[in-house]
Amino acid sequence: MSFLQIFVLVYLTAGVVYAGYVLSQRPFSIFMLPINILGGPLLAVHYFIKYYFKKDAGPAKIRHKDLLKGKKAAFFDLDGTVWDSDILWIDAIGKVARENGLGEIDIRSTYLPGTELVKIWKVLQAYNGFKLPEKKNFRTLAAETEAKMVEHINNSENIDLIEGFRDITFFLKEEKGLKLALVTNSSREIAGALTQKTGVVYLFDLILTGSEISKKKPSPKIFLTAARKLHVSPKNVLVFEDSLSGSKAAEKAGMDQVIIWRTDIPQVEYHGNIYGFYPDFEGLDKIISTPSQQRVLEGIKRFRESKGMPDTNEEPQVNQ
Repeated sequence: MSFLQIFVLVYLTAGVVYAGYVLSQRPFSIFMLPINILGGPLLAVHYFIKYYFKKDAGPAKIRHKDLLKGKKAAFFDLDGTVWDSDILWIDAIGKVARENGLGEIDIRSTYLPGTELVKIWKVLQAYNGFKLPEKKNFRTLAAETEAKMVEHINNSENIDLIEGFRDITFFLKEEKGLKLALVTNSSREIAGALTQKTGVVYLFDLILTGSEISKKKPSPKIFLTAARKLHVSPKNVLVFEDSLSGSKAAEKAGMDQVIIWRTDIPQVEYHGNIYGFYPDFEGLDKIISTPSQQRVLEGIKRFRESKGMPDTNEEPQVNQ
């Protein structure tokens, strides 16, 4: 046998093994079987490189500069940034699936924060292999999911926002004079219900949702539209995001970013002008208003302390 024949044989064998593993984890799907056989080995190599090599590359490259210098506006994503809603979305999708006779489907394996609901339902259908309910399509299921979320918001006695959110918005709006916008892929109904229920609607100079935009994140259109409506240049906008799709949209729009990092997505996956990863907004007003050189020097000091290294009076050079 030639090398090529051996390679093809080994590749297809690996594909069959991968497809067998996938079928053991979820319902059988004729559509996904050839995809798993042909694409499985490539996917396995991709994840091997991604998690066993790139994981040691550290987080995304953090930029250093005086972050608020020249900033005239701050844009906040909603889901996962202002409001920790991922579990609620997964729960809403599960309820819609059961009510439509789809049973208990695997949602967590493919759920990716920041993804459009229509796309989420398409992926779920391909992954779980269910048939769409009669007279319904992906948009119908997405609309029913959003209705579940609005119902949850309206029926909740108390909704907690991400820690420190009110403090950072007060700081940026009242002390720094920035215009604030809520920029989200979610619908006008979701954003309206959440901001009204939590009493933060007054904080924003603009609320722009997926209901008003033809191309959602990761397209930069929603960010660029928000900047145009507030009469600010993209370079003068600071974006607070959590998802990869939102980060990609901000990168394409040419806007600086701070990532509210509450997921297991590797930091190295994020790209663009990123100035830090934080679990919430607590104390972020002091962090982002501190001059760049001071932030770097404090970081070096903390690193030395964590390693038991002695302090030195010599200040290292900091490139900005």
